[in-house]
Amino acid sequence: MSAVTRSTAPTRTASAARPEGGIGSALDSIGFTRAQFWVLMLILAGEFFDTLEQNSVGAMATNIKASLAIGDVQLSTINTATVLGGLVGRFLAGWLADKYGRRFSLGLNLLVYTLGGLLSAVSFNFDMLLVSRFIVGIGVGGEFMIGIAMLSEMVATKYRGGLIATINVGAGGIGNFISYGLFLLLLGPLAVPLGGDDHVWRWTFVILAIPALFVVLYRRKLPETPRWLLSKGRVDEANRSLAILASNTLTPPAETAPPVRLTPADLPPVALHSSPAAVFHKLVLRRTIAIGVASWMAFGVQVTLNFLMPTLLVERGYTVSQSLLYTMIMNIGSLLGCTAAALLANRVGRRPLIAVAGILGCLTALAFAAFGNDTAAILVLGALFQFFTMLTNTTLAAWTAEVYPTAIRASGASIVNGIGNIAGAVMPFAAIALYGSWAFAGVFGLAAVMYAVLVVASRFAPETRGRSLEDVNENALSTPTA
Repeated sequence: MSAVTRSTAPTRTASAARPEGGIGSALDSIGFTRAQFWVLMLILAGEFFDTLEQNSVGAMATNIKASLAIGDVQLSTINTATVLGGLVGRFLAGWLADKYGRRFSLGLNLLVYTLGGLLSAVSFNFDMLLVSRFIVGIGVGGEFMIGIAMLSEMVATKYRGGLIATINVGAGGIGNFISYGLFLLLLGPLAVPLGGDDHVWRWTFVILAIPALFVVLYRRKLPETPRWLLSKGRVDEANRSLAILASNTLTPPAETAPPVRLTPADLPPVALHSSPAAVFHKLVLRRTIAIGVASWMAFGVQVTLNFLMPTLLVERGYTVSQSLLYTMIMNIGSLLGCTAAALLANRVGRRPLIAVAGILGCLTALAFAAFGNDTAAILVLGALFQFFTMLTNTTLAAWTAEVYPTAIRASGASIVNGIGNIAGAVMPFAAIALYGSWAFAGVFGLAAVMYAVLVVASRFAPETRGRSLEDVNENALSTPTA
């Protein structure tokens, strides 16, 4: 089947598109409501657990290695299993979200994650832990990009960039900071009550898994996005979803009317077939390559350093508690970087912001490689590097959800983000090898090179700030010049 198809529902041509009205104008007219706030909170809750899981094995590395009698290579293999599971989860969640809806895919993610977390807690050997972390990866893999894609389809154009970035403020910023504080508490003062060094990491996995079930229950209140419903020709349901988003509650009366009533004339003018293969169609291939390369570089650096930093500090002579404390302090930079991205998202274009942040991240990595030899320098340069890392990654995440048509938005966002996921599986091995030869200079030298490539790649994706998703995608891709 061709990747470019007309929807099975009534469609319209670009020339027939209404100059006024439509889903973009309808969402723009309602501003930011309490219902949209609760959508943001329910998405954010899942992203928070995603961040905790990403950091958990790295934070508990010393305990896990001692308890299961494994070394650094096996530990990196556990990280790789989680990352590869995340890759599978991203692809699967993206396909499910495009085919069956964002709400369905988002609810399934956390259920799988909880199962994997509980299996991790009872793992009695390396092999079982490896399998359980793969399952965890599947669960959390689609969480981030499906949540972002969902939010991008439910808010006004003027707020879209800032609200998407807010997800990373809570997850990547506050989440990174709190996660290491939580691990410091659990592996420090609470280690003995939780069974000592051999068992505390097991209880930590339980503590991370159980609250996610409550998020799953509350997410049942989420509406499906009106853009996805409209792309499937389900106009009446799209109007109902729009009415919910325009209200002050996720459960308004059934007779509540939408601010602008959508009609078949508002259906997308052209659609790519809802298939992961369509992400590589010539209409969007340039976007896929540009954002994919940028994701490899940006998320590869982030996952590698978040995973390895506690271990690298321990191997330089710091205690486990010191390494977790210092990593937590450095992640103040993550919080500030996410916050800066949220504040700048509606004021500065995606391309210039990523270019500036990437260049400064590259320079900071080089400074860390040259001068990160004592505690003060490690803390200051580490926090500064995390600032530029999260400024870059938060902006890139928002951008990724904006450059694909509704029919393939979830698949596209998940696939290019999955490319960064592959980098997270591969790059820790390269970083460990470089650390063995050149210590911090090798690890951060690699990060500097990756940021330089990121800056170049970002020049080839379309600017999206201040433009509706339809203007960036369906309308642009349906013109003769496209």
